[in-house]
Amino acid sequence: MSQERTIADVIRTSAKHHPDSVAITGEGRGVTYGELSTRSDRVASGLVSMGLVAGDRVAYLARNATEYWELFFGAAKAGVAIVPLNFRLSRDEITWILGDAEPAAILVEDHLTDLLPETYAGHRLVFSQAGGPSSYEAWVAEQPASDPQRDLGGDALCSLMYSSGTTGRPKGVTTTVEGFLWAVDAFSAQFDITPDSVSLVPTPYYHIAAGGWSLIALAAGGTIVQFTEVTPVNMLSLLLEHRATHVIMVPTVIQLFITSPEASAADYSSVQHVVYGGSPISETVMVRAKQVFGAELSQSYGLTETVGVTTILGPSDHVPGTTKLRSAGRAVPGVEVAVVDSETGEPIPAGEIGEIVTRGPGVTRSYWRRPDDTAAAFWPGGWFRTGDAGYVDEDGYVFLKDRIKDLLMSGGENIYPAEVENVIMAHPDVQEVAVIGVPSERWGETPLAVVAAAAGHEIDPEELISFTRERLAHYKCPTGVEIVDALPRNPSGKVLKRELRAPWWAGHERNIG
Repeated sequence: MSQERTIADVIRTSAKHHPDSVAITGEGRGVTYGELSTRSDRVASGLVSMGLVAGDRVAYLARNATEYWELFFGAAKAGVAIVPLNFRLSRDEITWILGDAEPAAILVEDHLTDLLPETYAGHRLVFSQAGGPSSYEAWVAEQPASDPQRDLGGDALCSLMYSSGTTGRPKGVTTTVEGFLWAVDAFSAQFDITPDSVSLVPTPYYHIAAGGWSLIALAAGGTIVQFTEVTPVNMLSLLLEHRATHVIMVPTVIQLFITSPEASAADYSSVQHVVYGGSPISETVMVRAKQVFGAELSQSYGLTETVGVTTILGPSDHVPGTTKLRSAGRAVPGVEVAVVDSETGEPIPAGEIGEIVTRGPGVTRSYWRRPDDTAAAFWPGGWFRTGDAGYVDEDGYVFLKDRIKDLLMSGGENIYPAEVENVIMAHPDVQEVAVIGVPSERWGETPLAVVAAAAGHEIDPEELISFTRERLAHYKCPTGVEIVDALPRNPSGKVLKRELRAPWWAGHERNIG
């Protein structure tokens, strides 16, 4: 066993100090820390008996379940890395990822077995969230409840998460033991997670946000409330039933909670902190969220490649009328953030837009078996290229403008779609929007707003364009509006702008991928 602190030490320590405390509850099988530690011992012993050795991988293909954490900590005790798979992917996509990651075994939920290729027929353990007999339960029962203590520390591989991507094949993002533990410590300090904390985790474990946030809670000896299926109804129900103290949400869910008569009138007196990410929230939403939840608000910005944490906009910055509210906050302690020219890597002065780069303990060391992609992802000095366009002000606050690949060039002017989208999302008739560039003989390209109407509303394209022209420089405003029922998204929920652009750019030389 490594003499350094390890992932397995998280469950060992929590089980030692809080053996009878509830570690996991909500949907699925609930367990105490003592039970989780013993079960992970059995899983670790089983993996060793299967012949897995240090550096091997084991995959998980299922919805959120307690079995994930049994495998996660069992793998850690056996010196094995975990590969969480997105169960919303197609069979072909999962087959490709398995061929790339080459896990020695896979734990799969019973209704998802058809997604596995035939080559894994003899390497899978099946479980059911409905309970009852399963090959996984039989296998666990056969194993000794003894900790093999083969865990690794430092820069050993802890997890391999595959980025969803909007073009090409997904990339395996490597996260080290050291990186994951650093993120646990960084977030625990920021959000005051304690053994009394109850954390609501409404996103799948194959997302770094869910896996990372849950590990933070488990390291503190707190309780996580997990979901097998996430809907606003069961999210509200479980939040109230378990008296959650810490909740992670995306801005669209916050909006649902504060606009729904039933949700906005609920008792949120247990909630201490609401953490959101993905995009800023408007001042109107922020004020209303504070009224409804009566809790502190924080925004977190990060990528899978940075263990989900790079900057935080804390409660003290959630003040009406301040420009900081539109930022993603400042770098967390131990992390550096800078802005460089995306073509040369040269530093750019404060306030000027360029590519956001970062370095720190949580940054990935590499993309799995992709040396060219790894080399392209870093500038000299260990600076990781986030691919996000933005600027840093003189106080160190990071303002994100867009993904660099989404940058529009219209008549020589840069247009950042996210800036236009933020304005359009403030319109009461709009449910969701994506701004893309479409061909223009005069300007090269101009912005087009692809919008879906809010329930019970209709969109007037001319009125919507006028709305943006009152709030933005005219060259940034859409020259057209396309109304759709819903935006196309990949299995991780990212808008597929490539699909929206394709009909417009067919026959043109521009690479829209």
